[in-house]
Amino acid sequence: MLKLHHCFLIYLIDRLQITNQTMKKLLLITCLLTTIYIQAQDFWTEYATSQPEAITGMTSISIVDDNVTWLNMSCGTIGCTPIRRYSKTIDGGMYWQTAAIDLGSNSANLEIGNISGVSEMVAYAAVQPTGSGAIGGIWQTTDGGNTWTRQASATFSDPASFVSLVHFWNTNDGVAIGDAVDGYFEIYTTANGGNLWTRVASSPALVPIDDQEYLVTNNFTVTGNTIWAMTDYGRLLKSTDKGLSWTISQTPVIDGFFTPDFGFASTDMAFTDQNNGLLQTSDFQLFHTNDGGTTWTDVPYSGTIRNFGIAAIPGVPNNYVAVGEDINMQRGSSFSTDAGLNWISINDNPDLTYVNGGVVAFQSSYNGFASGFSISSVVGGIFKWASGCICGAATDFYGNKSIIASPNPTSGILNIKGTNISQIIVSDMLGKQISSTSYHELNETTINLDKLVNGLYMVSVTNDKGTSKIKVVKQ
Repeated sequence: MLKLHHCFLIYLIDRLQITNQTMKKLLLITCLLTTIYIQAQDFWTEYATSQPEAITGMTSISIVDDNVTWLNMSCGTIGCTPIRRYSKTIDGGMYWQTAAIDLGSNSANLEIGNISGVSEMVAYAAVQPTGSGAIGGIWQTTDGGNTWTRQASATFSDPASFVSLVHFWNTNDGVAIGDAVDGYFEIYTTANGGNLWTRVASSPALVPIDDQEYLVTNNFTVTGNTIWAMTDYGRLLKSTDKGLSWTISQTPVIDGFFTPDFGFASTDMAFTDQNNGLLQTSDFQLFHTNDGGTTWTDVPYSGTIRNFGIAAIPGVPNNYVAVGEDINMQRGSSFSTDAGLNWISINDNPDLTYVNGGVVAFQSSYNGFASGFSISSVVGGIFKWASGCICGAATDFYGNKSIIASPNPTSGILNIKGTNISQIIVSDMLGKQISSTSYHELNETTINLDKLVNGLYMVSVTNDKGTSKIKVVKQ
């Protein structure tokens, strides 16, 4: 049985079509809009990942902090020769540097599943064998990506060894998860930055139910100390203590299952807290859990759902961003503020340049990235979130203005709460003013958007601390 990668590798790439129209769209680099104080701003701004080859994508995004993010790059077409390269930003995503990853004399028979960064200088790569005689494992860089060294104590040296992912919570604590060896999944943890890895002992949760059950490459998510990882049988491995102990549960789907309409389907998942999460499939199914993944229920969603990748907005309950194709195979991105019940498309609303990759990650409500495809070394590759927070109760997180607008999305009435509110201006996303109302230092008021057509609007609220600008969805 072939080893399946995450949806980016087995489903997304084969749909990539670079037409003249698409090329023109990608070449229209959007102007630099980096704060929510600018009207008519896109949600996403595209930047170049500095790749030497055209049509280069990525399989993982590891956001360290507001400045540092590591990408694991991949070739961007079906059947292309695998590449071993990272791309990294240290300025929040405007400029990216890239270099090849030297894995030693047998590099040609090795491939990188994902990269987990912990600082500007230190990162870890999950390396997989693709040819006979090759041994994978965990490689570490401590000099910003210039050199990479295999960490021998995470052995992964059995002929059946295949590491699917590596993740670090901080400079010390990490986990590496692989396929079954000696009858149970090969998992290692470290508490000292990888100087010593210790294999997790066997337990009932770590025993595969079939010889063909394995971990799907890079199909995992992390919230706090909890990590969830998916098998190709749709079972969900879960650890709440950074990989030291594990439980397992069955999801409603099987990752890698075949359907007549979509071929090999795949899944992605995200959790906004330890209990609440969404599981999406590439054939447009959506499931919700409120008990940490033990049980799942079907979500009767409406709106424009996407089918490649999904990310939770950290610290904001029930808020998600999804990327991929919609039911009409139009690529782009959408968001939900109500645990997946309603999805708002970002395409043309206001973004004119659409997210065209399949990986998305957020480190905070204002710091996120989505994958794309490079066109040249100076055009394309990564989309940076540029819109501030999408929140069920939209809040201006920039400055200490304490302005909240809810509900968001709204069907009409919008409640505004704050301190000493003196003016509220409503504008469309092109900057055209729709209404302006002055107040005498109110702390709470309402405005009625009922007569506005559905779409995105900018609500500017002025108080004694300044002016807050909040994107509001009228639906």
